[in-house]
Amino acid sequence: MEKEEAIRQIESAPSSSDSVKGVSQDVYPTTDEDYHVTLKTWVVVTILASAYGVSFWVVPAIAVISTQVATQLGDPAAGIWFTSLYTICNAIAFMICGANSDLFGRRWFLIIGNVLLFVGHLMCGLAKNGTTMIAGFAIIGFGAGNAQLAAFALPELLPNKWRHISITIADLGTWIAVVIGPIAARYCITKNTWRWLFHAPTIGAFFSIIGLYFLYYPPQHPRGLPFKTALKELDYIGGILFILSSTLILVGILYTQIMPSQSPKVVGLLVSGFVTLLSFCFYEYFADLKQPLTPTHIFTKDKGREFTFPFIVGFVVTMFYYMTNIVYPTQCAVFFLKETSTIKESVLLTLPSNLGLVFGEILLMLFGTPLGRWKWTLTGSVTIMVFFGALLGLGDPTRKVMMMVFVFLSQTGFGWAQMLSITFIQFGVPQEELGVSGGLAGVSRFAGGAIAISVYSTILSNTLSTWMGRLVPPAALSLGLSESNIPSLLAALPLGSTALAKVPGITTEIIEAAGVAFQQAYVHALRVTALSSLSFRILAVVACILCNDIGEKMNEKIEVFLENDEFAERNRFH
Repeated sequence: MEKEEAIRQIESAPSSSDSVKGVSQDVYPTTDEDYHVTLKTWVVVTILASAYGVSFWVVPAIAVISTQVATQLGDPAAGIWFTSLYTICNAIAFMICGANSDLFGRRWFLIIGNVLLFVGHLMCGLAKNGTTMIAGFAIIGFGAGNAQLAAFALPELLPNKWRHISITIADLGTWIAVVIGPIAARYCITKNTWRWLFHAPTIGAFFSIIGLYFLYYPPQHPRGLPFKTALKELDYIGGILFILSSTLILVGILYTQIMPSQSPKVVGLLVSGFVTLLSFCFYEYFADLKQPLTPTHIFTKDKGREFTFPFIVGFVVTMFYYMTNIVYPTQCAVFFLKETSTIKESVLLTLPSNLGLVFGEILLMLFGTPLGRWKWTLTGSVTIMVFFGALLGLGDPTRKVMMMVFVFLSQTGFGWAQMLSITFIQFGVPQEELGVSGGLAGVSRFAGGAIAISVYSTILSNTLSTWMGRLVPPAALSLGLSESNIPSLLAALPLGSTALAKVPGITTEIIEAAGVAFQQAYVHALRVTALSSLSFRILAVVACILCNDIGEKMNEKIEVFLENDEFAERNRFH
């Protein structure tokens, strides 16, 4: 009886959200056993997970061949914009649409997102030039930001005790993307059938639209606000400021990869972006907003232990992931693969990283609940990710198997940590503000990735330049190469044997010696890059320790029921 009374008190208590209004429904299950997942719900869950996977496909599939695709379209420089523009548009859509789905319901955001995925993939699949491809990626990115609202739209349909599992279910489609995508891409680019990398998700998006339109009917007013009232109270200025700041910052970060970081264009973009971001933060804090994009109270609740520290963990975890995905692929390209290597050899080297991520998520699904102690398993998984990720710094041309093992273990830790950190973030807010937390989680995932790429790429580039200057010239000069030809040699080394053969005065002995020195320069540069990630370890671990445990929230309760299903009357708002 005490358990039943506690459930009734929790479910009938007013929301802690400042912005929740409207009349709630008082029809709730009175025992844990009354919560039941229907067949229709499972069908919708499958559709949402599939749509999420389709939305993510182009990232691992196209990233590995973007330069080749852009070159075939006659604009090699356009390649860098493909997945970068996807990330920028995704982060914006996730934040703006995620938060506002709390006001207007998830249904149309997800349907329209999949429509945009259909249009964007169709454009890219039929593109005749780089400009069309870039426009297509922008549409795909914005559509993906909406389709990926499934990351919280799916879990709210299932019992809270499955939250870590349901978040992983939402991510199941990405398993295919990260494991199969790069393999399919390398095969398709050699057969000149790369357009099917876009045609396939076009078909997938079409079926997602049909399924969602006919079956997915969540509550239209998750906060209980009438449409006109929600539209009137919308945070228009906050949305504009966020879009401007995120665009300026992320484009500025992108430019650090193609021009000197001290360039006036880079500095101007970053400075104006961060000034706008500060304006957004001050506006959200001081303005009298009824429906803010980022309510202050979710950050300050229990001194940040409910949401802020889990958010920091999610942000830092993403940064570690991108560090690994800079260091390990570079090691494969420079140390372990040769110009004569087959596609099969290349693919085998990618498997440890991708399979490790999937393995970590599977372990969380199987052993998360039996182990319990959620805060400490989060801390442990972050530690494993950081420890073995930093050990990638030991890599050299003779340690291929060791690096494959380390990257597998690091990504296993990441798979567990990422899904569990999102679970903490979602449980850090009231149900009526789940879209806010989901939007912020999406921003941390994609914006954190963009920042990490810039930081680690800059460290790698600067350190590599230093060590190449120290190691390559002495090796070449000792074998008789003229000092005047050293700049040509340094420029040709990353381009391969064809470029090296054109260096004046070059010999086979000089090429071999310079190649060894080139690899050693990468040994030092990648070591510094990997070890630099340790600077974030203290922050990540401290944030984990300061998080509130979520054990008591992992109960039988289902937060949302489909309005076209048998338990619709149990929804708090309709």
